[in-house]
Amino acid sequence: MIGVIMTVRTKTDKSECFVELIEQLRRDVHKNEPGTLVFEVMREAGDPCVFHFIEVFADEDARKRHAEAPYHKAMSAQGWECVEGEPSIHECQPLGNPTYEGTMK
Repeated sequence: MIGVIMTVRTKTDKSECFVELIEQLRRDVHKNEPGTLVFEVMREAGDPCVFHFIEVFADEDARKRHAEAPYHKAMSAQGWECVEGEPSIHECQPLGNPTYEGTMK
């Protein structure tokens, strides 16, 4: 499994546009990517322009399929236009061998 934690800061006037794009991306990922075990995005409580992405992929192929998905590619340019500065991206190794039951919704 491959874990990714990414943090981005949006431009103040672009935060709500970013939320709309990410909410649609989340729905698309949950519907179409069984190899993406976790795809969640959280808005920081103390700063509404900061977003934290938590992603867990079954393997490298699942991560590549996620990045290459047509809906992901279609929203990427518009999403990055909302971002201020560079993202902080950390690749992580999930601990243990977690079992995921059910499907993402």
